[in-house]
Amino acid sequence: MAAAAQMLVYLPDSAKGDVVREYAQYLCDLLGGQICYEPMFSREGGGRIILSAANCDLIVFGEPKQSWLETLLTGRPCGQAIAKSSTSFLLARRPRWPIRSILLILRIEKTDEAAVDWLARLAQPGETAVTILPMVPSLPIMYRMGDRIQTGLDVLLSPNTPSGQHLRHIAKQLKQWQIEGTLHLRHGEPDWQIRSEVAEGNYDMVLIGAEPHGRFFRFLVGELVTPILRWIDRPLLIAQPPHLGVEKENGQLNAF
Repeated sequence: MAAAAQMLVYLPDSAKGDVVREYAQYLCDLLGGQICYEPMFSREGGGRIILSAANCDLIVFGEPKQSWLETLLTGRPCGQAIAKSSTSFLLARRPRWPIRSILLILRIEKTDEAAVDWLARLAQPGETAVTILPMVPSLPIMYRMGDRIQTGLDVLLSPNTPSGQHLRHIAKQLKQWQIEGTLHLRHGEPDWQIRSEVAEGNYDMVLIGAEPHGRFFRFLVGELVTPILRWIDRPLLIAQPPHLGVEKENGQLNAF
């Protein structure tokens, strides 16, 4: 049984605040634990939003109101710094509940474990349908698997590869939790795979492990989280293992 979740909720200073509050209360009832609200954001010069650091399990972020010009010039008020948060982060964009359908995106990396842990908390046995979308490993990862280079779905599904074993382990976990899971396999660039799946599926939430922070790693395998933040039209939970993540600067998290 997972420990009760300690949640910190940032409410937008707009009419959306009531919706985010109701959504956060639903999550609190689902996860148990305690909830703390922060009604306002502090801003630095240049419009950056600063979130106070907190000792919690999950930050729920309701986006502040923006004009179309602000969005055009500066983008959404969340970016790479949010993806690097040392705490799991739920972007409450167009919240929808109850949660009956979850898309779990697997990077075939260590942070998948954190995403699966949150899935176990959020998915109700017999009530929540889970779709698993694994990303096809990039060529550098394939080279690290041995002399015989496999490609595409061969790498994902073979029982002799780390990715194949990874998927089977997660499938066993879902079965133990009595959670219905479906594996979807797509071709093409990772961002296109995710966009297509989200567009075609009526998902109440999208779950993904946090982005590894090393520049060299991102150069090899590309980024997933930061591009998703730009277009996602539903709640996105970025799962962060407690022992990973970036150091906080002066007790704050830079959110933009």
